[in-house]
Amino acid sequence: MASIKFLKEQNPEVSILKRIQYPKNYIFAVYFHDQTGAKLASLSNKGDKPLSVLPLKMGANFDQKFGYFAIGAPSKYPKIFKIHDFHIFGSVNCPSNFSKIAAIEWNLRQFFPRKILNEAKKISEKYEIAKNEHKINKPFITIDPDDASDLDDAIYIEKDNSKNNRGGVVLFVGISDVSFFVKPNSIIDREAQKRGNSTYFPDKVVPMLPEDLSNNLCSLKENSPKKAVVVKMYLDHRGYKIKHEFIRGVITVKKNYTYETFETYLSDNETKKKYSEYKRALNILKQSPHLKNRLNLNLAEKKITFSPEGYPTNVYEKNSLGSNELIEMTMILANLCVSQTLSQSITKYLSRYHEMPDKHALKDLNIFMSLNNLATIREKQVTPNSFNDLLKHCKYPEKKELLSNFILRILPKAKYSDVKAGHFGLNLPLYCHFTSPIRRYADLTVHRSLAFALKWEMDDFDCVEDYKAICKIINESEKKSVGAERESLDRYSALFMSNRLDDYFDGIVSGSSRSCIFIKLKKFPIEGVLLKKYLHFKNEKKRSSFKYGKSKARDMGLSTGDEVRVKLVSVLPYNGSITFSL
Repeated sequence: MASIKFLKEQNPEVSILKRIQYPKNYIFAVYFHDQTGAKLASLSNKGDKPLSVLPLKMGANFDQKFGYFAIGAPSKYPKIFKIHDFHIFGSVNCPSNFSKIAAIEWNLRQFFPRKILNEAKKISEKYEIAKNEHKINKPFITIDPDDASDLDDAIYIEKDNSKNNRGGVVLFVGISDVSFFVKPNSIIDREAQKRGNSTYFPDKVVPMLPEDLSNNLCSLKENSPKKAVVVKMYLDHRGYKIKHEFIRGVITVKKNYTYETFETYLSDNETKKKYSEYKRALNILKQSPHLKNRLNLNLAEKKITFSPEGYPTNVYEKNSLGSNELIEMTMILANLCVSQTLSQSITKYLSRYHEMPDKHALKDLNIFMSLNNLATIREKQVTPNSFNDLLKHCKYPEKKELLSNFILRILPKAKYSDVKAGHFGLNLPLYCHFTSPIRRYADLTVHRSLAFALKWEMDDFDCVEDYKAICKIINESEKKSVGAERESLDRYSALFMSNRLDDYFDGIVSGSSRSCIFIKLKKFPIEGVLLKKYLHFKNEKKRSSFKYGKSKARDMGLSTGDEVRVKLVSVLPYNGSITFSL
């Protein structure tokens, strides 16, 4: 339910009054209309069969349109449903709608109310740096993906010239001071809390904060003075943190780099001495006792490139570079410093909590290891390093990748907690998120906690925030974002494969369920299913294969890790399903 104001010489202003929930008899689906009749196909790839429906009037105009449909069974036609009402969002033939489908399906908040956009614009236009602002005069740089526009972290590294720390370095991590602009319980803050985090689709971003803040006022763009909270850390030559301190002020980023561009300054064949201290710091950080024992799965990031018309032109894996590792480690250290400082104060804050896997998950892992002739793990001596050792002794790249993905699946999901907690994956007794306040609400609250603990802010902050309620909201929103991002990737991957029907591909068995085997292609980082009906068994006794959960893959004659050659027989881009045969 919305109100519309028609303004002279301006676009109409729309305000949401009430969000109406669709009744249970509505389904989210695609309407197909052809000479054989009409049907509704689910936008989920869980294998639901399309429903036969009575054709809509002028049904050809709605062919391949998706939306909510209210259905009921007419008495005259058994197994055929009637569409009583519908709401169309767009066509599945338009690739830009694939992220929209995921956002709707996972109930993401895609648009900001006008009053919030106006407030963000007002804050951005009104703010001016005061003459007495403390300026932190260091040539900071940012290192981010090439498509990033919400730059919330910057670094500067220099040699420690003090006599008692020979060979040491000083790390400066500057984080956008979002909490200075977004106050607790403001309309922007309430909207950010509901969103919980930004959601990153392959082709667009659904931001947590309006773009006037996320991409402009708070984004650490080069040659533009910005409010920031800086963590200054002193490390010795072995990577041990001697001390840290916090500074609130204004920084000016000298240069915005991409990971690929900055990698040239860290590579061994780079003759330039520019950023040599960063290269030395990277080597120090790699041996740091705070960092070297963390879980390191080395999983590549799946990326998609698009044509100007929005169609996927390539699906590939982007391996981690030294520049990625440099940023990752400096951010972990900065987060650790904040959690240490806050844990020593009486100020409440949100922890990032990660549990170790339970005994049932470890049992499944050992079954996988045994079936693939790999060393098992002792359940009583599980640490991140023990997982790292398993990966280190796995000689075959394909199996190492499968093992990394399997370890990731059995690990509990990290969550936000209102009590002080540790992080198993990072092997740290205390941890919190502080370094991404533009895109994560948890980090924004931690900035407020730090400002209160260091007496930068004197408001009665603890009385304002309900930490337990916030944790519940942002844990759920994080789960929704991860699901939406994954399904969007699946749909674009399927669209990329749609013009390759009947082509053959080399693949590897990556897992199984009751009715199918999952195949990951070698040529592209794309996974599809091999249905049981496409398997042709020989009369010989079937080989046993890996059993995960309630899987029946052992009856299908293939084992996890087996190499197979498959034929692409079906692709449904609107729900992301890809089907192979042998």
